[in-house]
Amino acid sequence: MGRLWNQVSHVVKRRLGWAAAGSVTVPWVLAEVAKTAFQPGIAPDPERTARFIDILAISTGVFALSMVFTVALGCVLVSAMKGPAYFGDPFPADRM
Repeated sequence: MGRLWNQVSHVVKRRLGWAAAGSVTVPWVLAEVAKTAFQPGIAPDPERTARFIDILAISTGVFALSMVFTVALGCVLVSAMKGPAYFGDPFPADRM
């Protein structure tokens, strides 16, 4: 796996890293904002609502991470199918 992962471009690796970080951070931040936005006195069961928001954030983060992992696996498969670059001899056009 290490040799195949080394064939993946550094730009793709960087983008996958940012996507993984964003897929964990964004649902967590949105859940924290949503938990501070609802009013416990108005909601019928504030603990249940907070738990639901937490479960929703965790499930969204896991789903997004699985999508990032799927894209990373696709990048590894594409680089494995392309294989290493082989450079042949230049075409001898001036031999005629």
